[in-house]
Amino acid sequence: MPYRKIAILVLILAAQAALADIKAVTVDGRQVTLREDGTWTFSQAGDDAEDKHLARLSLENKVDLARGCRLGLRLNNELPEQIRTLVLRFTAVKSGGIEFDTVSRGFSYIKPTASQYQEIDFRGISCAEISIVDVSAARNCHIGELTKYSASAENCLKLIEVAPSSLLPIAKADAH
Repeated sequence: MPYRKIAILVLILAAQAALADIKAVTVDGRQVTLREDGTWTFSQAGDDAEDKHLARLSLENKVDLARGCRLGLRLNNELPEQIRTLVLRFTAVKSGGIEFDTVSRGFSYIKPTASQYQEIDFRGISCAEISIVDVSAARNCHIGELTKYSASAENCLKLIEVAPSSLLPIAKADAH
């Protein structure tokens, strides 16, 4: 009888371990966190994913327009402070690395743990012609101690994590 209880306890612990995030290293030495929900992120050596809070940008929708492509984006605020203003730039890149169109979109007044949905339109290019959408930040962000007087594009972009998408490749401009 005690062996049955021990076996059940071992199975419960094994199931919990299987659901935990997995840390891995790519062939070129970059550290990656593989999440139980199927997403992944690169991490710096020595970073602890539990201690790092970021705003998470995800591509939720893709619609072909008559002469363009509409993308639906969600910004989840996982930061400890409110996102008062954050302007992001999205560049549609064609094959061969040709930057075709850039659109800016502002996200504002997103409380911690809340999210906001925005749509952007690229004109003159179909969704199928876009090889990747590069995400960069404007100098305009007001989050915590960062204000229009102290923020730089690099500081604003460091607060954002771009989730990989099966709809269309999307990544930070400096990430590839």
